[in-house]
Amino acid sequence: MVRETLGNIVLILTMRCDQASRLISNSQERQLNKAERCALSFHLLICRVCRKYKRQLAFMRNVLSRLKEPRLYFETGFSLIDEEQSGEMRGRISKKIREKLDST
Repeated sequence: MVRETLGNIVLILTMRCDQASRLISNSQERQLNKAERCALSFHLLICRVCRKYKRQLAFMRNVLSRLKEPRLYFETGFSLIDEEQSGEMRGRISKKIREKLDST
């Protein structure tokens, strides 16, 4: 028990950014244990870079979850690009394809 507690304290005080980023990523997939949560929380208090990484990862996960669920667009009207941009994009893509086909 004492050895485990001492190990947890060492983990909290010596966590490096690579370890913290691994825990941040793991926390997206599973619940961290108490020692991991404490160590990560302490590290995030003192490390601006890892706090930013955590925010960026959460943002990307949020955006990607919306892309995986096409029904979300139909239910909420949410889209990463609006209808006008979508039409313009299709036009540009079609033009590039035609140009490539004509040049071959």
